[in-house]
Amino acid sequence: MLSQFFILSPRGDTIVFKDYRGDVPKGMTEVFFREMKAWKDSKGTHPPPALDGGNGVHFLYIRRNGLYFVSATKFNVAPACVLELLSRIAGLCKDYCGLLNEESIRLNFVLVYELLDEVMDFGYPQSTSTELLKSYIYNQPCEVVLDRESSLMSTRKTLPSSAANKPIALSLDATQSRKNEIFIDLLERLTVLVATNGNVLRSHLDGCIMMRSFLNGTPEIRLGLNEDLKIGREERRAAYGSVVLDDCNFHEDTQLDQFERERIISMTAPVGEFTMMNYRISGEFQSAIPFQAYTTVEEGEIAKTLRVSVRLRCEVPAKISSTNIVVRIPVPKATLSASSEPLGPGQTTELKHHEKHYLWKIKKMEGGTELQTVIKVSVFLTKISSFKNSHLFKSPLPLPLPDTHIYTHILFAADIV
Repeated sequence: MLSQFFILSPRGDTIVFKDYRGDVPKGMTEVFFREMKAWKDSKGTHPPPALDGGNGVHFLYIRRNGLYFVSATKFNVAPACVLELLSRIAGLCKDYCGLLNEESIRLNFVLVYELLDEVMDFGYPQSTSTELLKSYIYNQPCEVVLDRESSLMSTRKTLPSSAANKPIALSLDATQSRKNEIFIDLLERLTVLVATNGNVLRSHLDGCIMMRSFLNGTPEIRLGLNEDLKIGREERRAAYGSVVLDDCNFHEDTQLDQFERERIISMTAPVGEFTMMNYRISGEFQSAIPFQAYTTVEEGEIAKTLRVSVRLRCEVPAKISSTNIVVRIPVPKATLSASSEPLGPGQTTELKHHEKHYLWKIKKMEGGTELQTVIKVSVFLTKISSFKNSHLFKSPLPLPLPDTHIYTHILFAADIV
């Protein structure tokens, strides 16, 4: 049972506000953003998904593309249930508006309010199905015009990644004029712990098959996977060279009658975006790690400075390019300032004081290439050797200096050109 729902921009501006019960004082949007900002200033990270707003009011929120989807309530609600509801509301906004960002929500705020009227009644959830709500939504979406930079990568046989960022058809005329399309994305998150000597200590992969359907009606779709796909850790030794998943789960509407024999998944595709399959793989991978980072830390020529050198090599094939790469380099807690030597095009650096990280952002990196950055870190210490007997690094660093390797946390996305 929710009392209020609102969507805030990263600056704290109220984009959408809905009061369902009237039992919570006004001005809760300012209270929430003030509490969140105070937490970030003191802790250096985003607060947990549940916050106390005082006067018996509790906040539950999620972040999507920089936007805050927040609920305020005075009741003892189940946090997991409310967070799932907020996640589904964010998914509805993306399905009906096409994009989930500040501009899209502002352009379609009337449509968003119409959705909120149907999703909840007096603070009680009613329906969050994209297909069922189509019968009750009458406002037409305003599509956001994207830049054409991504379309330069497309060819006759391919489409840019932004092709799926469009709203579902609401009216009959729009349904007749729109193509029957379905987009499939394979999203994987690879987590690897590498020792200073380059050996892999631990690794696992979490992946999912995401779909976005713009099909007319509710036709049945069939998705075929590798015939040599194995599920279960006990199959790993007996199935060398095949794809082995530790575990997986499927969408609630999938039919798995043919999955055990032919590895075919069939389902009636719902309208909008949904996850067909989640899977997890752990252990040693047959393919190489996408990135290799080589780091060294030395005493600078000037007193009270460190010279951090980071060399990044992209190990993917030359035909594949990695985009939106972010390298997080931990710095000492006593860091006063940090600066890098001149970088090449498409590269930026930034020091995060509260998080004690130095960010190195790379727009695009071709497979088989290397990039390097050198960072000069100024620290508040009488001697650099004081690091040997102190715990000034937020992330663990082997000591003593020099020739010290630091750990970097790399996030990347790869697009086939």
